[in-house]
Amino acid sequence: MLERNGEVEPVEVKSSRGATKSLNEFVERFEPQTAYKLIDGNAGHLDGKITLPQFMAMFL
Repeated sequence: MLERNGEVEPVEVKSSRGATKSLNEFVERFEPQTAYKLIDGNAGHLDGKITLPQFMAMFL
């Protein structure tokens, strides 16, 4: 979890590509503006979730 301007931004780290059940449930329940998924792969964006390579975690 990250906190910015009083809002929580969830972060999920995956060892492989695939479904993010925990992150999806959190987003549905609490409706954060931004959510992050860190993977061993490329960057992307879908449905308010930002996917980043794991090495970019230091830039969050």
